[in-house]
Amino acid sequence: MIDKKKLVRFLSYAAYFAAVFLLFLFLLFPFDRVKTKLESEVSRRAGLELTIAHISPRFFNIFHLSDVVVATQQGRVLFESPSVSTTVSLFSLLRGNLGLGLKADAYGGDLRVMLQQGAGPQHVAVDANGLDVGSYQLLKSLGLKLSGKLGGNFDMTGDTGKGRIWLKGLTSRDLKIKGFPIPDLDFDECWLDADLKGDRLTIKKLEMNGKELKIQCLGDLVLRERGTLNLVVKIKPSERLAQEQSMIFSLIKNKDPEGFYQFSLGGTLSDPLPRL
Repeated sequence: MIDKKKLVRFLSYAAYFAAVFLLFLFLLFPFDRVKTKLESEVSRRAGLELTIAHISPRFFNIFHLSDVVVATQQGRVLFESPSVSTTVSLFSLLRGNLGLGLKADAYGGDLRVMLQQGAGPQHVAVDANGLDVGSYQLLKSLGLKLSGKLGGNFDMTGDTGKGRIWLKGLTSRDLKIKGFPIPDLDFDECWLDADLKGDRLTIKKLEMNGKELKIQCLGDLVLRERGTLNLVVKIKPSERLAQEQSMIFSLIKNKDPEGFYQFSLGGTLSDPLPRL
């Protein structure tokens, strides 16, 4: 018959040594090497430069990344966050798959990313809330003076995805398109519903509603520098804006009973061609 006291003592010693082993593994884990490996893998696989100031553990499967920056090889910053929390799914690892969750403080809001990788197609889900458009450095570097709050979600499996993006309080100042000045614009809210298949984006619904201007858009475009555009755009100015920009609106011949001027937009992303 098993001596219960000896069994309890044995299990206590085993649990103690297991806890000590895991603690030292936790404290002595080479996080600097992991940081270097992450940065090199992103550069090799995506052609982007990832910089992480420091990686520190929070739990066995939770890690904190400080001062994360993603940039092009030319140095143009695409994303930056002072704090990113990363959670690795232990259940996925036991099944031989990768399940990863990211939560980042970015641009005055929060960004969450879920990544699942296994035998089937890769799955990515992105959820954003309250991002400050005006603080996004890439837009500033392009000379765009925009402000507003952005949020929404995007879900992608393999090369197929769909998403919905919203903007609140969007403003544009001193905007020029091909050297042509655009009046300052203010929109209370904007919505975009779109599907993605490969590099083709299909806009199911795009609405931008402001006191002075309303914009609607449908169609599709290919997300390459020379990718084609096939869009139908409808704009409805206020009476004041219509009078102020009468020369522009007089060029658009198609106007529906609701007061929307309609035109198509073709050409390519790098060289759009309006058809009035």
